[in-house]
Amino acid sequence: LTAAWPGAPRAGRCARGVVAVLVAVGVLGGCGAAGAQKVARTPASTTVNFVRFVAASATVRNECQQTADTVQYAVPCPTMLPIGMEPTAGNHGCHFYFVAAAGIPGCGGAIWRGWFFGSIMVDSPYTAGVQHLVLQGTPRVVSNPVQAIDGPGKLLPSARVKSLGVAKVGGITMHWYFVAPNLNYESAFQQHLVLVWTASGHTYAYGFHVVDRLADARALDLELARHLVLVKPLNAH
Repeated sequence: LTAAWPGAPRAGRCARGVVAVLVAVGVLGGCGAAGAQKVARTPASTTVNFVRFVAASATVRNECQQTADTVQYAVPCPTMLPIGMEPTAGNHGCHFYFVAAAGIPGCGGAIWRGWFFGSIMVDSPYTAGVQHLVLQGTPRVVSNPVQAIDGPGKLLPSARVKSLGVAKVGGITMHWYFVAPNLNYESAFQQHLVLVWTASGHTYAYGFHVVDRLADARALDLELARHLVLVKPLNAH
């Protein structure tokens, strides 16, 4: 079976009506000790498809930095998120607010070494239903998009993702994939529209759940992508 990371919602949760939305990753700038770059000032708020984005909390920024320091490669981190987002309930004692490196207590076994993963969601009157964001990064280039999305475990013979073209954000080419629930058993990205890209020897997958239309999820993905920065490890080995 595919290795659903321990911090993910239980299999089938999204399919049973938990509306999710994935994070599309676009790299707009960098932060961290090595080669920090200036980035555009984050606006107070913006609204896309009735979902209001506001500045991400210090907790999000701190976890991105801690994760980058642990995995020793850059983590694309949002400066804006939908209002009211809260941690996703984890399994097996894996607890974090937004993102974590594999290997912290309860978060993945040896098979996940070097990966990072994240999940955050909100059910609030300010958004169109429950919004769910999932993100993931690999310690090396993963050319198979199914593996990059479903994780490092043994893939089911039927595992597939549907290619839906490309997007360019911040000069980086990213590939769109839809993750069908019936073909990606226990994947945290079930029913998500995911952006997958490779940069500097690592592959990233970020995306929102498709709540209603693919076009709505695409708009949310791209809005988040416009507000991503690369958080680099402070003390690279």
